[in-house]
Amino acid sequence: MATTDVTRQPRTDSHPSPGHGRTSWLWLALGAGLLPFTTFQSVIPAAAWLAPILLLRFARTQRALVALPVLALVGYGATLVAMRGLWTPPALYLWALPGLAIVLPYAADLLAARRLRGPLHTLVFPAVETATAFLLSLDQGSAFASWGTPGYTQVTNLSLAQVVSITGVWGLSFLILWTAPVVNHLWERRPARPLAMPYCVVLLAVLVYGGTRLALFPTSPTLPASSATVPMAGLAPDRELDKAREAAAVRSGPRTEPERNRLFRLHLTPVLDDLFTRTRQAARAGAKIVAWSEAAGYVFKEEEAAFLQRATAVAREEGIYLAVGVIVILPTAGDPTNENRTILIDPSGDVRWDYAKATRVPGDGNALGPGVLPIVDTPYGRLSTVICFDADFPWLVRQAGRANVDVLLVPSSDWGPIGPVHADMAVIRAIENGVSILRPTRRGISIAIDSQGRTLAMADYFVGDDQTMTVSMPTAGTPTPYAVAGDAAGWASIAGLVILGGVALLPRRRKTR
Repeated sequence: MATTDVTRQPRTDSHPSPGHGRTSWLWLALGAGLLPFTTFQSVIPAAAWLAPILLLRFARTQRALVALPVLALVGYGATLVAMRGLWTPPALYLWALPGLAIVLPYAADLLAARRLRGPLHTLVFPAVETATAFLLSLDQGSAFASWGTPGYTQVTNLSLAQVVSITGVWGLSFLILWTAPVVNHLWERRPARPLAMPYCVVLLAVLVYGGTRLALFPTSPTLPASSATVPMAGLAPDRELDKAREAAAVRSGPRTEPERNRLFRLHLTPVLDDLFTRTRQAARAGAKIVAWSEAAGYVFKEEEAAFLQRATAVAREEGIYLAVGVIVILPTAGDPTNENRTILIDPSGDVRWDYAKATRVPGDGNALGPGVLPIVDTPYGRLSTVICFDADFPWLVRQAGRANVDVLLVPSSDWGPIGPVHADMAVIRAIENGVSILRPTRRGISIAIDSQGRTLAMADYFVGDDQTMTVSMPTAGTPTPYAVAGDAAGWASIAGLVILGGVALLPRRRKTR
């Protein structure tokens, strides 16, 4: 009797046959459920690793015509959830539209499956997402800056996070995203060693580097204040006074002179009086540097000179460096409507910097500064500053690393839901540039961080009766490779995509028998 050879030939395609993944919709549901917790608020560090693995599994086990539209909708829906409370409809629906772009790395992975094999194929997914986020962050007018970058989710794992001192946040993000195609390769039961080994070697090297840096080169003294530290205080405006000021809508205008005088007397002066009183209290308690949050004080343009004179007197009389955060309301209609500034006054009463915010959150209407960080040498280390959203642009803050700044003042103003995540983003900036950061924050989380990302002090604006945070800060920073090399990992992602594209376009050799 004749026999038929039914031996199966080895598969040569990169993914299982589309449309036959019995559990692919389960992977989609799990991945979609985790995705909102990777950005903006309520971040779960493990979700940044797991969500791409599960969503890529779905993409690889469904037909592209099904998988890609579904993933775009998942990205949009997850962004809506992640942005809950930040905006109300219909604005929320518009701000969530960038979530549709989640489909790009998944589409690139499916496309590359036809032309690339093995380790090269696994690099496409992380390179596309990292390069896209990096390019968007280079635009000083970007409404999102570097928000949503996976590296920000890992600040609780300081050993892992230390790699940003070399690669910036982009290298850490690439590593997290690289996990998805590697795990999917193993999931598909393909030969593991050639592909998994490079990934495992890199991950191990990152962890060893981070653990060694933390253990052998500590930056935070563990004892009370010594010659290596300086007492500092970060002030946010009094919660109730600030609420009353906001209710008075002092920034809407223009207004007549009598209206401005009344608003200044009733709603702006009480906040300033409280801030100056608490500044003196902090100085008499030992603080040598006192920094106000962003938008701590408001003044109309005609009151600016008197306000500055008052701040100068307090700094001189108390013998402190005083950085006042102030919104100067302009008298004319149109754009800009205000100046968002932080002004540093030294113990002799001299103004050492007057820095205007270099970026603009949509709707703030502030006049844009040139984006050049001021540098001031003091007995307590070299100081510099940026204001809130400025710190979300890695290339902007890198000026501090290049200038060997020791302490970076980051006066900030948030709104409830994003407070914790925005504070975490400052941790990455500190590690990248080897600077300690004092971040007094209105309506958010005030935080003090050393140059390796350790939290030295933290205060929630919405908890407690006193919006003053005191801390002893290290007076010396730590030089980092990132400060020299900059965003090489971001540019490498772009260059890698170009090279991978070239390899994919090379003619494929035909197999000969």
